[in-house]
Amino acid sequence: MRKIFLLILAISCFPVFASDEHPEDRLLDAVNAIQQGNFELALQRLKRLTTQLPDFKLAQLMYADVLRSRVEAFDMAAAGIDEAEQRNLLLQEVKNRYLASRDQNTGKRIPSVLARLDAHYRHAIVVDLEKSRLYVFSNHASEPELVNDYFISMGRGGPGKFNEGDLKTPLGVYFVQSYIPPLQLADKYGAGAYPINYPNAWDRINGRTGHGIWLHGTRSGTYNRPPLASEGCVVLPNPDLLDVGSYIELKNTPVLIGEKIEWLEQAQWKKYRQQFTSLHSQWEADWESLNVDNYLKHYSQRFVSGSNSLDEWARHKRRVSQHKTFVDVELSNVSLLVHPDEDVMVATYLQHYRSDNFTSQSWKRQYWNKEADGQWRIVFEDRITPPVPPQLARSEY
Repeated sequence: MRKIFLLILAISCFPVFASDEHPEDRLLDAVNAIQQGNFELALQRLKRLTTQLPDFKLAQLMYADVLRSRVEAFDMAAAGIDEAEQRNLLLQEVKNRYLASRDQNTGKRIPSVLARLDAHYRHAIVVDLEKSRLYVFSNHASEPELVNDYFISMGRGGPGKFNEGDLKTPLGVYFVQSYIPPLQLADKYGAGAYPINYPNAWDRINGRTGHGIWLHGTRSGTYNRPPLASEGCVVLPNPDLLDVGSYIELKNTPVLIGEKIEWLEQAQWKKYRQQFTSLHSQWEADWESLNVDNYLKHYSQRFVSGSNSLDEWARHKRRVSQHKTFVDVELSNVSLLVHPDEDVMVATYLQHYRSDNFTSQSWKRQYWNKEADGQWRIVFEDRITPPVPPQLARSEY
């Protein structure tokens, strides 16, 4: 485990962090003390942290390394395979925690994946698997605003779930579906679980399989898991899961999981938002125009809606348009979320439709894909269950 100590010594010095009550901040205070060569202060901080949180394994190992460094030279001989793997995971954990604390993007920039958030979604969750980090955003005046961020663990197989049992964490745009209290779970899930809707429509179109992807806590006696330690779920320390849970509204909280999240300056993000808003608005305008050919240009040859293919969809639209003199489409509650690692946009909206012989209102969700010719087209569209009103959507944890 000595490499943990060497890694800390190798990182360039930065100003000491202000400490608060979160265990991660206290761990990073000790890291800074080590960088500055103040091993006595580091020992004090690590002793206090491990006394208060004896199940925080990384803090315990750092404490042991600092103690050994005072009385013996470092032994860099390779350990056995299992021990080496554990060491590498813990090295990655301390590196990810430290780099996240220095990240200048968070708080000043906005993730590109949150292209447009309707006020119906009061919070959104963004997970950056490369950084082992989960970010909670509030929807402040239609602009995402960072609330807090947390260390997380992902699947042992890494990012990019494709098959059942591959132990990978999926990448994409998901929504929290429900809450499972700890009394209904095995101990390994900790303080509760929030299932997400994997596999979603895009996953199914691409043949991805598996189920049971949750945000959940850790077993008793374990503060947190290392970066790659779950069977595909996103795992947080129990206190952090409870904190995140206070922002979750069932069915109404998007969870965007990416291998690497792009952060934009506010001016860049506004242009990005306009790009996707214009794309969606043009589809709406072409529908209202009663020019069926222009309308159908927005749909992919791979399009499906329920059991309907593109050909069946097109025949239906041509048939009903013959009997209409006008179509008025009004979209409200529009949210546009972008897949972190693929050219996919997920649009959710409330559709108000009126023509000379029909009126309807329904919640819809579309999946758009930027295809090989550079054009964005709809590959999936269907009705969804109306989102739960915010006052009823709070999770009971």
